[in-house]
Amino acid sequence: MPRLPQMRAGTELKARSRTAPFSFFPTSGAHPRPGVQSLLFAVDPWLIIRRAVEEAGLNADERREAMSYLAQAEDFYRSAQGSQIGAAKPLQLYYAYLNLTKTLVITRRQQSTLSNVQHGISESLATGGNEFSDAQLTFFHSPNTRNQLQAYDELVQSLQAQRLPNSHALPLSTLLPQILPGHRLWASAADKPERFIATQSIGYFESITRKKVWLRVYVFAEDVRRLSLTQDEVLTRSGLTPDFKKVRCDKEVAGRKLICFEQKVADDYTRHGVDQTEGLSAEIKDRLWVTVASTPPYRRYYLYLCPSSERQHLVPQLGSIYALTYYLGSITRYRPTVYQDILDGEFGPRIAEFVSSQTAQFVYLMASEFVRREVSRPSII
Repeated sequence: MPRLPQMRAGTELKARSRTAPFSFFPTSGAHPRPGVQSLLFAVDPWLIIRRAVEEAGLNADERREAMSYLAQAEDFYRSAQGSQIGAAKPLQLYYAYLNLTKTLVITRRQQSTLSNVQHGISESLATGGNEFSDAQLTFFHSPNTRNQLQAYDELVQSLQAQRLPNSHALPLSTLLPQILPGHRLWASAADKPERFIATQSIGYFESITRKKVWLRVYVFAEDVRRLSLTQDEVLTRSGLTPDFKKVRCDKEVAGRKLICFEQKVADDYTRHGVDQTEGLSAEIKDRLWVTVASTPPYRRYYLYLCPSSERQHLVPQLGSIYALTYYLGSITRYRPTVYQDILDGEFGPRIAEFVSSQTAQFVYLMASEFVRREVSRPSII
């Protein structure tokens, strides 16, 4: 086997003698030079979102509409969180997510009004299929051929993520493994190998003499072995292959060997490498999943190892949460016995975990999108 190429010569990117931490939103828009942003801690992310809407510079009509959606989103969310009855919770959460999405779309000035927006998703069964196991979701572009806006596609566009083709039919069985929390419950119930691998770290690196900056992604070698995959398979299934390559790595953490994937092409900069971090993060954002925690490091990033046969069904992290909640809300509303059957079945623990634990993750991740800064819950003793 040929030896791996050496890493590109460089050091961790620093700003004012401090290592610039990886983030989806690494810098503020300060002038004359972007400043490195720190985490924003919030016990109540809804307050952060409300302030973002207030400061978005919307006109009176846009602000009034956005605020009305936000109020409904928070009411549905708190009602779901406070209820001791779980039968209606998926439907409440879906309408919380729907209204929060409409708030984001207007706040980002993507649309000035969403008063007649449609869901943009429909759920159905394959001909002769069984509920849940053979369910599928169909997604529609916004606007559609009748110039009607579609909420799901508006969300994806606001995230600047890859859109599904119009009228794309996505089997629910390919959506379930894309949900990060409780993933091992899915793997156990489906009798499938795990598909998420945690990154040990992601870092910005630079060559000061050549004025170039790039990304490195580190994973633990033992995690790759545990999943019975090769490094090439991790690169391919994570979607990193077009832009990253394996490089020689002698680095260890607590005696655990690391594998390094380095960006193939470095970005040039003129004044400071920090100026290019926003673009570097945008290049990899749609290939990362993240958990929000209340303890350091507050964000943990994962690669989703998607089988090639399912890559056409891959959606962004927030989109996957939204879409599964839509499905659960729809059957809760129209066929509640199906929802109970799911909870009683082999995937029941997986769905129960999703409904109970994913909700706060969605709101904190959306809050981060509103303020374009990582928002986390603080540790409180």
